[in-house]
Amino acid sequence: MFLLVFAISGLAHLELYPFSAFRLFSEVRGDRRTSWELRAVDADGEEREIDVDGLPLGYRQAKRLIATMRDLDAHERDALCDAWATPLREDNVDVTLVRIYRTVASVRPEGPAPVRTLQYECGSRP
Repeated sequence: MFLLVFAISGLAHLELYPFSAFRLFSEVRGDRRTSWELRAVDADGEEREIDVDGLPLGYRQAKRLIATMRDLDAHERDALCDAWATPLREDNVDVTLVRIYRTVASVRPEGPAPVRTLQYECGSRP
């Protein structure tokens, strides 16, 4: 019985705890990796990295929220970006807005250079 349930979950791609379809190891992965980069911009237009891992614990899921930003209106996006800039502003860093870049890089060392595109520019200008 155990082997039957085990085989069916794998063949049908079902995630039935404690059985799995082994997608973590068996799905084909592409040769490109997509990541997000948050940058704080000051009044002179200079950019500074927002280190999400260095932010207080409540801010560390920031990169998961970026995927939902297209569904937000401008006011909600500004509020989200202001939240990410708050720890820097509390450290007396001049932040007028936040830029969010989407970076696509090859996973191969000899691959092409990463391509970085601006996806969002948000936040209130104090």
